[in-house]
Amino acid sequence: MNQFIKEICQDQKVYLLTSDQGFAISYSEEFEYEDGSNLEVICFWSNADLAEKAKQNQWKNHKIDSIDLNTFLEEWLFGMIEEVSLVGINFDETSKGEEESPLDTILMIVHELRRTNLDFKLNHFKSLDEIHQVTLELKESFNQ
Repeated sequence: MNQFIKEICQDQKVYLLTSDQGFAISYSEEFEYEDGSNLEVICFWSNADLAEKAKQNQWKNHKIDSIDLNTFLEEWLFGMIEEVSLVGINFDETSKGEEESPLDTILMIVHELRRTNLDFKLNHFKSLDEIHQVTLELKESFNQ
């Protein structure tokens, strides 16, 4: 996870696999919805090489796309919170990788951007502090 966060913050790009049917997804081996079905995991990669290696089996007809880090942070991850999806991190050719909550992913990205003091432009939020605060409030509301 740490390498994923460092790479996407440095390059300010996140990679995904797409097809006519949508994005590369998997299903959690650890987490379930209330109905007992496995949580959806939307898969992302920190570089194009890792995404290319993952293009096997059910993803062999997908193509590699990228999104800017600010779009991933401000739109995708917050949308995934609403959709109750997990973040799949650098899944390999066997469709295995790390699973992380969007909330924790947001907090790790904000931490890394603050730590490295990289020039980073936001589109929807005023500051990284605002993203951090909103995320902590959401996390607290889910823990009640």
